[in-house]
Amino acid sequence: MEIILAILLGSFFGLALAYVGATGFKNILKMLRLEDLTLAKIILFAIGFSSVLLSLASMIGVFDISHLNVKSMNLGVIIGGLIFGVAFGAIGTCPGTCIGAIGSNGIKKAISAVLGGLLGAFAFTMSYGYLKGIGLFEVLNMGKITLFNISEKYHSVFNIGFIGLLFTGLLFMGVAYILPKQIIKE
Repeated sequence: MEIILAILLGSFFGLALAYVGATGFKNILKMLRLEDLTLAKIILFAIGFSSVLLSLASMIGVFDISHLNVKSMNLGVIIGGLIFGVAFGAIGTCPGTCIGAIGSNGIKKAISAVLGGLLGAFAFTMSYGYLKGIGLFEVLNMGKITLFNISEKYHSVFNIGFIGLLFTGLLFMGVAYILPKQIIKE
């Protein structure tokens, strides 16, 4: 049953990405170049809306926060994020959108992005022991950090709990509403 739910939710997510144009490489590049911020507005609103839903579900006891898993922050995560960001900007896609693009018009670029991601994951797996041995994952090791104190097992930047998450979600939704459609003219 869980696999069927995962397939249904993944399909719904892919359809939503395609509907808002997030599977189009040109749309993503326009967003990254600040030429068309429609996708950025949608992303900000979605993050805000899901934050509001998560905080409300937690407050009323519908969602068990112990199911969340936060990864540790360290230099390896920062370097990986920089590599991901450069590749994202260069090709105009990320893992979620490139899988959605396979089902649309950009199949060659999407498949190359998926293969590049798999190659990067393989290279990381093969070099993990060496990178750990030289202490890469201990440099800037800040442990498991969250923005708000959602659980005793994580370090938090702000000590305001799910009320903070609720207000941050509302703030993101507000920023999405007032953000202009474009900053840089094409």
